[in-house]
Amino acid sequence: MGYNDERTRFRAYGNQLIGAHLRLREMVDDLYDALDEGRDLRLYCLTLCAAVTDHHTAEDTNVFPLLAERHPELADFLAGLRRDHQVIAGMLHRLERATTTEELDGLSAVLETHFIGEEKRLTGVLNALEPLGDLGIEVTDGRS
Repeated sequence: MGYNDERTRFRAYGNQLIGAHLRLREMVDDLYDALDEGRDLRLYCLTLCAAVTDHHTAEDTNVFPLLAERHPELADFLAGLRRDHQVIAGMLHRLERATTTEELDGLSAVLETHFIGEEKRLTGVLNALEPLGDLGIEVTDGRS
């Protein structure tokens, strides 16, 4: 694979971010469906909580340090996103203990606000990155 092929493959970090957020939104919807249908919530909740945690850990570990280094003007914004991640982690913990519509409503609202802000501010910056390898921002839940 040549440089241009590699560049094309990795050019879309911002698009990967949006794709990851879409997948997480689908997982929230799946949990709502499971709640509405009276299904066993444990698997849905654990899957969502693990996926959000993995996604935010990858951002905090891989993405944000790179962006802070290359775009110091984003430092305050990235610090705010890290604080969001801590708040969301607490909400995920509460959701795991009591998977209720109220807990899911709160988490869903906070995630949506977080995702929209992140996408608006970071998609273009991420898409402009040179090929660097995997930043770990994709989300999978084991489905094909």
